[in-house]
Amino acid sequence: MLRLNHITFACDDPQRVAEFWSQVLDGYTAEPRGKSWRAFGDGPELLLNRMPKSPTIELPIHVDVNVPDREEELQRLLGLGARLVETKSHRIGDLEETWTVMRDPEGNGFCIQTPSNAPPQRYVGNVTFSCAEPRKLGQFWADALDWPEEEVDEDFLQQLRAAGLEERELTGFYVTRNPDGSRPRLLFQRREKSRPESYPIHLDFRADDRDAEIARLRRAGASVVETKRDDDRTWTVMRFEPSAPIATA
Repeated sequence: MLRLNHITFACDDPQRVAEFWSQVLDGYTAEPRGKSWRAFGDGPELLLNRMPKSPTIELPIHVDVNVPDREEELQRLLGLGARLVETKSHRIGDLEETWTVMRDPEGNGFCIQTPSNAPPQRYVGNVTFSCAEPRKLGQFWADALDWPEEEVDEDFLQQLRAAGLEERELTGFYVTRNPDGSRPRLLFQRREKSRPESYPIHLDFRADDRDAEIARLRRAGASVVETKRDDDRTWTVMRFEPSAPIATA
């Protein structure tokens, strides 16, 4: 099976972006890795690559950062060079959720939010995919990673129904998560997104047998974009429409 290796950001100045993210996330350090930079710590490794990316309005993939105090964190991140896009709130009956959409110094998108019973750490809570069919795309990734669907409490769903939420909206998201309970989860939401030629963020995976994984993912509906090589490794870029590219190393 696949194992998440990096969340990869396309950027012009990998050092600057790596140092930014090492300050966003608690316990992270930035260091060079060949021509790239990485930010790593107790959570997913971020790989910052100098590579082209298409400008986007609606982000096809972004990360959600869970923080202990969203309003306080907003001011801290602005001081580090982030840009505020907007703060949104969604209220259904007595339930309310608020999150702030931001961009890093090179325009890569992320959100900050404070979950209930938030721990004191700042960490990547979700990798969020915008898509037309959350369940279809989510089940592809759940099968690819051998992760289970995260069950939604039925009492919570009944609260949403009682508040007037349409049944279609209850299928507007899908969540899968590593069975060991670690973050990030993969969250799939029904919403508009750009379809850039070069994605600003994508996921890289390790595989014990790359050829076998390619064959398995193709049977599941993915397609091969190209295979690349350098002095140290070979990797294959793949795509599952309407998802962003994935790479198996």
